[in-house]
Amino acid sequence: MKIFVPGRLCLFGEHSDWAGEYRYFNSKLAKGFTLIVGTNQGIYAKVNPHPDQLLLQVHCGERNSRQFYRLPMNANVLLKEARRGGFFSYIAGVAYQCMTSYAVGGLDINNYLTTLPIKKGLSSSAAISVLVARAFNQIYNLNLTVRAEMELAYLGERTTPSRCGRMDQALSLIH
Repeated sequence: MKIFVPGRLCLFGEHSDWAGEYRYFNSKLAKGFTLIVGTNQGIYAKVNPHPDQLLLQVHCGERNSRQFYRLPMNANVLLKEARRGGFFSYIAGVAYQCMTSYAVGGLDINNYLTTLPIKKGLSSSAAISVLVARAFNQIYNLNLTVRAEMELAYLGERTTPSRCGRMDQALSLIH
């Protein structure tokens, strides 16, 4: 199955979403606002089920070099990887959330094309998180709404050191 998830550009209020969390502790803080726009740049992947592994193949760079990641679908291993940080931590974090919430196996993700510049403010971590949540949803017929996919992606990102806000996953509504 092929999946595409676009990036997003925050035009206003970049930190309003995560900073809004402080309103839970101090209701006198004003509500923040964010203005985002989708982009036609994104992450493309071919996704297949795997019985017990989380596999990721990433094509990167002009020389079309490849990086491979492999983890067992084990809650402790996924959680440890998610907490470690780095790009693969987002994938592990979402897989951890999916595994602990649903009866799923693993995934074999071939990220064959990325047109979204990584680490350039276009939300590549959110895009890969949404892609993984959507892949679990579609491969394992979880029948999740787009909002539920966003929640899984959000929880997956929150499992990492990133501590993103909910705005990050809004890009899945765009596509």
